[in-house]
Amino acid sequence: MSILKEMEQHGAYAQLSNGKVRYEFAGPESGDVVVLIHGLIGHMHVFDYQFKFLIEQGYRVLRFDLYGRGFSERVKGEHGSELFMAQVSDLIEFVGIKEKFHLVGISMGGAISTRFASHHPDKVKSIFLVDCYGIPTPKDPGIRIVQPKGIGEALIGTLGGTIFKHAPMKGVFDKKKHSGFAKWFSAPMVIKGSKRAILSTLRNFMLENHVPHYERLNKLDIPKLILWGKEDAVLPYSYGQKIHALVPNARFETFEKCGHVPQFEEPEKFNQLTLQFIKELK
Repeated sequence: MSILKEMEQHGAYAQLSNGKVRYEFAGPESGDVVVLIHGLIGHMHVFDYQFKFLIEQGYRVLRFDLYGRGFSERVKGEHGSELFMAQVSDLIEFVGIKEKFHLVGISMGGAISTRFASHHPDKVKSIFLVDCYGIPTPKDPGIRIVQPKGIGEALIGTLGGTIFKHAPMKGVFDKKKHSGFAKWFSAPMVIKGSKRAILSTLRNFMLENHVPHYERLNKLDIPKLILWGKEDAVLPYSYGQKIHALVPNARFETFEKCGHVPQFEEPEKFNQLTLQFIKELK
């Protein structure tokens, strides 16, 4: 069975206000709820280790594919914060989450989580920001080059497949150990409309100013934990320190010899840190 076919076996689908979303919500009814949000090119399976672990620990866990990723709908229109915020709110209502929940966001998912928490502090019990995006980098060559209309479409159309196939390897530190990561990580990107969704996100969400939301999060009485890979080549450790400066009230944990995806590269340490943090709240 191909990677794509195996992934497709998981989850259910919800018809939300902006399109169809694949999600998975499991765990004991009595457990605290944990919501997991992936990043720019990812899908809900980037949290495979955490999904299984947290359920075994007695938590109810919700994970899903952002619009334009995984097996969620490739919606038309701008892929900005408004779209993703609505997706999170709609899905939480759809699955019937009424109580406060723990929110975990990696990379771009961290910025989405921060925006959500800053707008809905009454819904968030704690927040975990994993190698998170948040400070716009409009001068980044990868973002700047796709901004001109026509040029971005041409580049994504001709080179997008190759870029998405190999770029994820930049996210892992031990490339020998995780040699198959890129193939697994980018598998759903072959689905029609994926390239357009990424391009729209680069032109919209990635250029929005998320800084005020991090600053507001810092003032909120929500327990906060930032986790960062010391060898992150996507959002460097220095970037993580800048994020921490925006949210100094957050605890900051470092993963040595680890890249952009500590929940994948060091799942045991990641799981224990998050579990301990949650338990300390009780």
